[in-house]
Amino acid sequence: MSPVLTDKPRWRQVYDAVERNLAPRVEALVHTREFTHTTAGMARARRLVLDRVNGVAARLWHLVNLPAGTDVQRLRRQVGELDRQLRRLTLQLDREARQQD
Repeated sequence: MSPVLTDKPRWRQVYDAVERNLAPRVEALVHTREFTHTTAGMARARRLVLDRVNGVAARLWHLVNLPAGTDVQRLRRQVGELDRQLRRLTLQLDREARQQD
């Protein structure tokens, strides 16, 4: 039998062959209950570790009288809310000024 002529490079042919063989197995794995529980557990563990690390970091920053990342996040949210309120008030003032003209 002669080899099939194709426009695809050899690396792509190898990739496609591996994907055809591996994809159904991976799909079956990710749809299992064990996979779901494992990834959820890993996400919870990651969140717990990050919360603890952030808590320690915040305490260290506060010891040297500097704002922690959580302080900056809170301030950014507050500034964003003030910006939204200012835009709403500006639009309202513009509407009222047009109505009086």
